[in-house]
Amino acid sequence: MARAVSRRRRLGAPILDLTLSNPTLAGLASDPGVLAALTHPAGTTYAPDPRGDADARVALARDLARRRPAKHRPRPHDLVLAASTSEAYSWLFKLLCDPGDEILVPAPGYPLFTHLAALEGVKAVTYPLALQDRWRLDLEDVAVRVTSRTRAMVVISPHNPTGWTLSNGEAAALMKLAAARDLVVISDEVFADFQFMGHRDWCSMPEHAAGKPAPCLALAGRGGRRVSLGGLSKEAGLPQMKVGWLLLGGEARWRREALARLDLIADTYLSLATPQQKALPAWLRGAWAYRRELRRRLKGNRRVLARTLRQACRGELLPAAGGWSAVIRLPGVREDQEDALALLREEGVLVHPGYYYDFTGGTFLVISLLPRPGDFAEGVARLAVYLDRRHKGGGRS
Repeated sequence: MARAVSRRRRLGAPILDLTLSNPTLAGLASDPGVLAALTHPAGTTYAPDPRGDADARVALARDLARRRPAKHRPRPHDLVLAASTSEAYSWLFKLLCDPGDEILVPAPGYPLFTHLAALEGVKAVTYPLALQDRWRLDLEDVAVRVTSRTRAMVVISPHNPTGWTLSNGEAAALMKLAAARDLVVISDEVFADFQFMGHRDWCSMPEHAAGKPAPCLALAGRGGRRVSLGGLSKEAGLPQMKVGWLLLGGEARWRREALARLDLIADTYLSLATPQQKALPAWLRGAWAYRRELRRRLKGNRRVLARTLRQACRGELLPAAGGWSAVIRLPGVREDQEDALALLREEGVLVHPGYYYDFTGGTFLVISLLPRPGDFAEGVARLAVYLDRRHKGGGRS
């Protein structure tokens, strides 16, 4: 795929990129004060706190509270700032695991976790998300993968790329299993602001049957051991500013001990720059326009995709409840990279083959819902032309 893209670019041939995941290149609304926020006068003074600047954590707790139940609001004391969610994962693996220990990660899934775990000497063991009428968490399948070396289970909600979102019922059952098997649950919630459960065009089941999306897992109850992760990259469309966070929840004693150990880990690195921390409250306040526009774009692009596939009667748009991606299942059994390469070669449209994300049991293509609407509609129209030609058994050389 990389060689094919490079070759096409060398030849000057256009590419409609339906894999775009960088919000700074998607033409979305941006806060005009993003750079000005870095000039906060206190940014010139170095007074590090392992958990991050106190005012920044207060602002973050207030921002996270807008989508949480009133009785479960985040406390600034339970938040730890990091330079990214990737760094937050590495800190958690340091905290929870010895070399050779295991963590459970979902498949299909974004391939980052295997690399992050390996860099900490930890083994990532996959558990499957089951596709039936919708994506589901099969806890019996998860349970059989737990060994004496398993220390934690990662869930992503909404999940990348399937769009599966943990429901209240699934969250309760998951925490029950984690307590029984002595696991910490790590909930990656970077896409939490981009859920669409209940929209008829977006989910194959009505909301009352699928279950309402679970709130921030760290705040979902008093028991158990749980950590929620987030970051500016998705929530505010500012991946270049490199701010992420961990929010610890569950048992009070475990939370105190974990935070004390995280203080040591974070203090060893102190990776987040002071100007970023001082700018965080302003960045959070300025993100509302970006989120509003992006929700509208995600919804509109998915409707265009669903309508185009329905009219073409080719390919199946799989159900989703949130996130930035869409998954298409193609008829027949074929290498999905073959389809992705042919689509690039014949129509100039770039998509991801399903094997990138460990899809099995069929032929899958993964596309981003982030591109500008005009580019997205054109790319999807060309995808429909390709799928029609594929169905008829033809193709260009």
